[in-house]
Amino acid sequence: MSEFSREEVQAAHDKRMELQNADEWAAFGDTFTEDAVYVEHHEGTFEGREVILAWLVPVMELCKGWTFPIEWLVIDGNRIVYKWQNRLPGQRPDGGYYEFAGLTVVVYAGNGQFSYQEDIYNADELRSVLDDWQKAQA
Repeated sequence: MSEFSREEVQAAHDKRMELQNADEWAAFGDTFTEDAVYVEHHEGTFEGREVILAWLVPVMELCKGWTFPIEWLVIDGNRIVYKWQNRLPGQRPDGGYYEFAGLTVVVYAGNGQFSYQEDIYNADELRSVLDDWQKAQA
């Protein structure tokens, strides 16, 4: 049983996505609790808001212009699980996108903040999409 309403959990998530979509990564980072844990399977585990921000903001500077469309989302109590695309700018010659999928799990902790985030994606697919995109930019 969740201690927060589904509407509150959804609203907090929606606000985070607005910040993400606006490339407001410092403000996005402020949606973590002070003791939050962020698990990024290829980069490591980051503990505490300040540590998360010190890693997240510079990394996301490299991703300016990317979008992150969500394909589906499930709210289960205080947890949200969603599938998204990392979509790079531009399109392939065939009209498709330079993108790769991932899954995120977050735990809502109240007051618009999250205590946990875990991102899961295939690093080989990331490298392949980046290579294709960089070749197209040349």
